[in-house]
Amino acid sequence: MEKTEKLVYKPGVTLEGIYKAYSPRFGFLITDDDHEDVYIGEDNHLNAVNNDKVEVKTIKGETGRHNTEGRITRVIERANDTFVCTYEMLKDGGEAVPIDEKVDMVIEIPEGQEMEATTGARVIVEVTEWPGKWTDAKGHVTEVIGYEGDKGLDIDIIIAQHRLPHVFSDELMKEADALPREVVPENGVADFRDLPIVTIDGPDSKDLDDAVYCIRKENGHFELGVHIADVSRYVKKGMLLDEEAYRRGNSVYLADRVIPMLPFQLSNDLCSLNHDEDRYAMSCVMDVDQNGNVHTEKITPSMVRVARRCNYPEINKAFEEGIEPDDLKPFLPMLKELKACADCLRKNRSERGALNFDFPEYKVVLDLDGTPLRIEKRIRGAAEMMIEDAMIAANEAVARFLEKTGNTSVYRVHDHPDEEKLNALKRLVSIMGLPIHIPEDPTPKDIQKLLESVEGEDIEPVVQVMTLRSLPQACYKTENAGHFGIASKCYTHFTSPIRRYPDLMVHRLIRQALSEQLKKNQLKAQTDFLVRACDHCSETEQNATQTERDVDDLKMTEYMIPFLGEPFDAHITGITRFGIFVGLDNGVEGLIHIDTMEDDEYVYQEDSMTLKGRFSGKTYSMGMPVRVTLVKADKERKEVDFFMGEIHSPLNLEKKVRSSSKSHSKKGKKNKKSKGRR
Repeated sequence: MEKTEKLVYKPGVTLEGIYKAYSPRFGFLITDDDHEDVYIGEDNHLNAVNNDKVEVKTIKGETGRHNTEGRITRVIERANDTFVCTYEMLKDGGEAVPIDEKVDMVIEIPEGQEMEATTGARVIVEVTEWPGKWTDAKGHVTEVIGYEGDKGLDIDIIIAQHRLPHVFSDELMKEADALPREVVPENGVADFRDLPIVTIDGPDSKDLDDAVYCIRKENGHFELGVHIADVSRYVKKGMLLDEEAYRRGNSVYLADRVIPMLPFQLSNDLCSLNHDEDRYAMSCVMDVDQNGNVHTEKITPSMVRVARRCNYPEINKAFEEGIEPDDLKPFLPMLKELKACADCLRKNRSERGALNFDFPEYKVVLDLDGTPLRIEKRIRGAAEMMIEDAMIAANEAVARFLEKTGNTSVYRVHDHPDEEKLNALKRLVSIMGLPIHIPEDPTPKDIQKLLESVEGEDIEPVVQVMTLRSLPQACYKTENAGHFGIASKCYTHFTSPIRRYPDLMVHRLIRQALSEQLKKNQLKAQTDFLVRACDHCSETEQNATQTERDVDDLKMTEYMIPFLGEPFDAHITGITRFGIFVGLDNGVEGLIHIDTMEDDEYVYQEDSMTLKGRFSGKTYSMGMPVRVTLVKADKERKEVDFFMGEIHSPLNLEKKVRSSSKSHSKKGKKNKKSKGRR
């Protein structure tokens, strides 16, 4: 499959698109997938900021580096009008400078509009007047986030930058407090309270939304019960709780806190499947044969009473080391049956081509002040895997059930690989000489064979990352298009309604399918809502994921600061024209800039994805183990830089640190003030 050449706009054409800023000095206009992006230089971006919808007139290229350049002539629609800034007091008011380096402006704050902020405050500012050619922007402070030294300020800033709702209104909390607490048997509600059902979660988890039970039948099949908190019983359409849950879309799990989708009265108490308390649930009871085929027996509202709260480490120790707490022993026969059932489910999924990205996950452990203490590698043992297997089986069973209703439903969709990124993956496979053929339209099995071929090799992490990048992000849709990653023809999210709004919608659809018959106009209105809600929840999920990633990068960078000048073993994870990306065993990743590689003149070889010395012939390739020295850990920019090899001389180290800081230091934003004060 040949790479398709993108079309190029001619000079003099007027276009509309989204402006993507890459620094205060330049950006690109994104129009469609068929055309090359249009370069927008420093003097041509008008007062547009990142993600604005703009009108652009193409011009003849001035730099020679881009096929198409352009000049923004009009901002059609602003992406945002609020920004996280650093405030400075002046004699007649103050001014705020956005923390995001991509936002190129200074915002004047009139006296009395600063909410009593003083110099150095981190604030949220709403722009009321955008900058002109010779004038700064104007605005007012809407919130004072905090001051340097405040506990958790660094993460507060990231939360504000991603515009995550994180405060529940007093009215909503009153609504949550008023919810009925009585749990009593009802017609149409199955009673599973006599079963020794257990929850299995992390030791620190507080929102327990899934519980399990498994027995082996006389015919050798397994009866697998997955019992999920029945949030839909409490959170109804039209309630403040529902409106806020929809707005948030999901809970967000950060290094020092959780931003929940629902207030603690529900997430940690009323809906949480807490030990030895009666709870309403939505249950999916499945018949699983020894080949891992699932035959659904019942999907029903239910009552459960969790007999024991279990955690992953203790079950892994019981399975692997025979260490069994006395109060866990009565449940071990059932848990072993659950593991046997999960093994069958996993084998079945693997045989149909499900992909197993065995990426190590890392957690930054903080002290009470938010300072990183250590980076822990998350263990994915038998307990974690069997719960994952049970949840996937339940999600598939519920998706099939909803699809059979013939009504519009919510599905978790994961599309086939992107053509252009797939070509990059094929090129990597070819360069590495792997004996694997990837067809034009690969099946999950084709990708599975590739991943299996590099197991245990130095190149394995690189191939896994490149493979993952070739796949689009999973999202929510009302049309069932299957899930490529787990090789599923029909999949949804059912198992986490406390922390994901799509799961709550799925629960409502189940309840509706079991007891209601909607009219045509009601079904039409519901379909319209579900389409919007799927798009919205896909966006909130992506925003939450990026927030979590930003916080992890921040804390990992902060963790590395004391190790400045120390050598580390690393592997090459990426090679570009400007340098080499490397990853350490603790999950920290950083860049070796090509201008610091002074032992030779290195040239990027695109055909082999290597960096080669022009004189020595020394070559750096993907997956290659290297020894590196830490020369920069910039917490503010969340950037880590390394130098290739070890630096034994303190003087040489000082030179490298200064060189790295100088070549990548940001321009002082104070310089922007000259725009309105020439």
